[in-house]
Amino acid sequence: MKLKLIINHLFVYSESTQKYFYAELSNGLNIISGRNTSGKSTFFLAINYAFGINDFNSQLRAILDYKPIFRLDCVLQKGTEDTTLTLIREDEMLLIKIGNLPIRRFNGISANNSAEHVKLKEYFHDLFNFHLSLESQNEYKLSPIEVIFLPYFISQKVGWVYMRKSFSSLDFFRNFKNDYLDYYLGIENDFERSKKKEIELKLKAVSEEIRFLERAEVSNDDFQISKLSDEDYSAHSISYIESYSEKLKELTADENDYVLKCNELGFLIERLSVLRKVSRNHSHQDPETGLCPVCEQSLAHPLSASYKFLQEQNDTNTEITSYKSQIKNVQSKINTLNKRIRENKVVVENNYRVVSKYTNSEHSFESWLNNKTNIRLSQNVHQKIGELVIKQNAYQDELKKYKTAAEVEKLRIEKNIEFAGIFSKYRTALETVDDLDEPRFNQLYDITAFPSDGVELHKTVMAYHFAFNKLIKLTNNIHRLPFMLDAIFKEDIETYTRGLILKFISNYMPDDTQTIISIAEKSDHEKLVQDYNANYFGGKGKIIFIGDGINVKSFLTDYNGQQPGLLKETLEYIENN
Repeated sequence: MKLKLIINHLFVYSESTQKYFYAELSNGLNIISGRNTSGKSTFFLAINYAFGINDFNSQLRAILDYKPIFRLDCVLQKGTEDTTLTLIREDEMLLIKIGNLPIRRFNGISANNSAEHVKLKEYFHDLFNFHLSLESQNEYKLSPIEVIFLPYFISQKVGWVYMRKSFSSLDFFRNFKNDYLDYYLGIENDFERSKKKEIELKLKAVSEEIRFLERAEVSNDDFQISKLSDEDYSAHSISYIESYSEKLKELTADENDYVLKCNELGFLIERLSVLRKVSRNHSHQDPETGLCPVCEQSLAHPLSASYKFLQEQNDTNTEITSYKSQIKNVQSKINTLNKRIRENKVVVENNYRVVSKYTNSEHSFESWLNNKTNIRLSQNVHQKIGELVIKQNAYQDELKKYKTAAEVEKLRIEKNIEFAGIFSKYRTALETVDDLDEPRFNQLYDITAFPSDGVELHKTVMAYHFAFNKLIKLTNNIHRLPFMLDAIFKEDIETYTRGLILKFISNYMPDDTQTIISIAEKSDHEKLVQDYNANYFGGKGKIIFIGDGINVKSFLTDYNGQQPGLLKETLEYIENN
């Protein structure tokens, strides 16, 4: 629901000089009139000053030197609910009274970067449900109070020449034009913008950290050497273990065979020994010369006995020969096994010694432990990158909830088209003659300046401000302030064009807010503004004369007891709060 501000009274009082200004405003059109330099612009600047805006302090210097008190009585209208709002500013101090709530006091607000002025800015952002943040030095901050008033105030000094220049220093904010237009046209509300920007900044930070860690890992020689050394060492270790295992199996098998062969050899030698004893004893049993081993009598030597003797001797010798051969073979195998066992033991020992002293890229078994530190760091980097990638994916998913750049651009194009239609209609009503067919002169997001000058520029800028105000009116939840146009006849405008401008304002001024315009009188005696009011506004405009429409530099006039109740209440607010 829109919040609307209606200004009821402006009261300015200087106790030291006993001068004052007082004006009541209507809810519709208000015409501020007076001679040139009478103080018409001061009226608009005083309203801004009462809200704590310091942008015009230098222009108000002549008034501020009188140490005046500015009081602005307003109504905040939201739906059918009206709440009174009173602002009282005296130099550095600002009192704000809303309805029956306690008065809020701000001290030390003359500097925009003071803590009190920042509090005041936050206060008005909440009051007007206005939370546009702007980017400055890579940081988003609440926009100045001036931005709350910017679309509703066209200053005499530059407002009729440049877009969005009625207040100074706003262009220092990055992407000010697009952020400002997006907000007032409802393309992105401030919460969405801030949250989206916050996520984008986090995503950017995470992405940069990932790239940094990836580059650091790739470019860090220690990491790479450690990894290579570790890999090489590991590979060598694996090779050693495999070799050791093979050699150990081979050695174990040989040792087992060696034991078996040694046992076999022992058996064969023992058997040979028995055979030799058998052979030796058998030789004493020769039938021709031998004696009986029992009775030592000569043995009978029949031919069969001799044959049997010789046969047994021959068998024994054959056995002996066979065992000798077997012993030789077994011994040979034992020797071979023994040699191979010794060689394999040497190989195993050498392999262990080599691996324990292995160096590559100055990497040794001992330094391997140290390198493990770098390996662990590298692993930590990998782990960190993995965690960041998870965050990166989460931020990217979260950003999908918000409008993409393409979607925002599409909405801007739609607003450009909508604005161009209204702008063209208003320029036609003002009978502008300059050719503005190029997109940069009639599409809202492209417009920075117009190629016109003089009266044509004045009418074109007027059409621009009215068209933008119309678009804001059509946007939901954007606050509405009085449409204040200082010096609608800023240029030296002839009678016909004056009538054209007055007719345009009458036809197209906002119907949901106050409109406050200022018109300079051309002579001391002709009250042209009254004729304007009667002829173009049906006499419905509230005319506020500055200096009785005759005097110059007469915003403040002598105080002779006017508005005593208002003055008394104002002084009591100041004294008691």
